[in-house]
Amino acid sequence: MEKEVRLILATEEDAPLLHQIKYVSFLSIYEKYKDEETSPVKESLEKVIKCIQLEKSDYYIIQFHDESVGGVRVVERQSGLFHIGPIFILPEFQYQGIGFRVMNLIFNAYPQAITWILNTILEEKGNCYFYEKCGFVRTGKCKANTESMTLVDYEKCMVTISRFQETDAEEVANLIIRNFKEVNSRDYSPEAIDNLVKSHDAVWVKGVASYANMYVFRFEEKIIGVGSISSYWGSETESILLTIFVLPEFHGKGIGRRIIRTLEQDELFKQAVRVEIPASITAVEFYQKYGYQFKQGLKQLDEEGLYRLEKFR
Repeated sequence: MEKEVRLILATEEDAPLLHQIKYVSFLSIYEKYKDEETSPVKESLEKVIKCIQLEKSDYYIIQFHDESVGGVRVVERQSGLFHIGPIFILPEFQYQGIGFRVMNLIFNAYPQAITWILNTILEEKGNCYFYEKCGFVRTGKCKANTESMTLVDYEKCMVTISRFQETDAEEVANLIIRNFKEVNSRDYSPEAIDNLVKSHDAVWVKGVASYANMYVFRFEEKIIGVGSISSYWGSETESILLTIFVLPEFHGKGIGRRIIRTLEQDELFKQAVRVEIPASITAVEFYQKYGYQFKQGLKQLDEEGLYRLEKFR
């Protein structure tokens, strides 16, 4: 199969072919859900041409045994963040492993990709299963398009995760300090930032790692994120999330979401009835997206200039 499937970068001359294959591939889905607004069946030839022409938009013809059987579009939304869609294969060539091979070819063709995103129809369980088999996970975002059809977002983050080692301490400390200087400085005074920078050195990082489960997140061997979870003052039913930071240049690429998801799979999270987060002013809205709300309903800064958020399970 590996040598039988190829991706051919399309030109404007290929637009009619892609338009026809796309129409046939999505026709049964259109007839099932009657989606007049977003169905690929309703897309014009002019739109296909425009998608081919757009900068940072690569439209491919999928070939199987040198026969054109489908298409896939890859768009770089921002540096490191890539969107896949649409992806389509003619009905008579589906369920032959072609789609899985196509996804692997795409991943290999864009080694600079940090996070891949796409959406699919929630009610099409086969599609959801396919993307999950390819390593995608649901982000939780859904949008009802029709009464019977819901679009659900998926993502695949290409970072590697490992438990903290003492040799990581200096790099993690520098990552945290950069966030203080470049991100948190928008909401805190220069004096407060200076105090944070002085206190959060490699020794401090090792101290947190001595009592917490600390994870580091790497892309191309570089640590780009960190997150920790610990019991809450020794409690067996309460836990606390700590040191959640992402390198500033990697913000907005799904790394923070990957950190939260990893921490919420840790045994200390799973055994907890309540989980707390000490959140900076800058990060409150981010944590609220994942169900964390102000502790006891009180929106007030503590003596460290942090909001206390919590989630009950």
